Amino acid sequence: MKKILLIGNLLSKQKGTKGVSEHLIERLSDDFQISAVSRYENKFFRIIDIICAIIFFKGKILHVDVFSGPAFIISEIAVFFGFLFGKKNILTLRGGNLIEFTKSNNLRFRNLVKKADYIQTTSLYLKRYYEKNGVKIHYLPNSIKLNNFPFTSGDFKEYSLLWVRAFDSTYNPDIPVRILNELLKIYPNTSLTMIGPDKGELSKVKKIINKLELNDKINITGPVPNNELYKYFHKSQIFLNTTSFESFGVCLIEASSCGIPIVSNSVGEIDVLWEDNLNIMKVYENNIDQYVNKIVELIEDKELYNDIMLNAKKMSESFSWQKIKPKWLHLFN
Repeated sequence: MKKILLIGNLLSKQKGTKGVSEHLIERLSDDFQISAVSRYENKFFRIIDIICAIIFFKGKILHVDVFSGPAFIISEIAVFFGFLFGKKNILTLRGGNLIEFTKSNNLRFRNLVKKADYIQTTSLYLKRYYEKNGVKIHYLPNSIKLNNFPFTSGDFKEYSLLWVRAFDSTYNPDIPVRILNELLKIYPNTSLTMIGPDKGELSKVKKIINKLELNDKINITGPVPNNELYKYFHKSQIFLNTTSFESFGVCLIEASSCGIPIVSNSVGEIDVLWEDNLNIMKVYENNIDQYVNKIVELIEDKELYNDIMLNAKKMSESFSWQKIKPKWLHLFN
């Protein structure tokens, strides 16, 4: 059986939610002998763990997830040691902020891709940008297990909003609270559920909730296991996505598979992959008034609600693991 070393984010025990790398390990473990690093959150131990894994790895193929920010340093180190020890470096470019990072760190990015044998991305948005800048890059989107996100319709609680991301500034967790505050002026029974781990913004959000006196209207659950998310998708009427960057948006595909229409800020991959008023409702620059208007439109127009729901569900099926898996098998083989 072919040996593969995956280098990515394996921090579900610390963070409470599994990243794409961990899902990939689970889904490919029957076809390949998978080793993976790193599960250390501390940057120093993480780097040492990755270097040791590469040095002692007996196989030939390394798969490295590439993100922006401090995580980029780890990708650089992994790719350098993979190149040094004669491994085949496969890079998957991820993260909605990677383009902005590349613009200000162009030399570092060029040095990284020079050491790669194959480069791919989960994002058409990223693919188009890097191809325009002379990087040969392939497209292989993320996938979901449709069985974990079954479709349903009509069983939701009316006037219920759902938000699923980390409490991080990238995802603007204060925006859903402000949307709720405005919607309550139109629909007094509106409620909001917020799901995700705290990455520095939770205390700020709670202060806003207290200031607006919305404690009895908002349920903050903390992290929820991926295979339990469908329960929240099923009982909510509208899904909110307030991110400032988006390189793919797995949670949008998961929501669509479950039959909950999405109102989203139109950035990155969302602007490329999704069509406004067809399979999603788009707003721009996280404008609160636009969010409110789009939500009201969905609530009041049942035909539009159903069309958005069914079109998005159909789209989600193209990202099923059954359809994406053969592409991974072809790549590694």
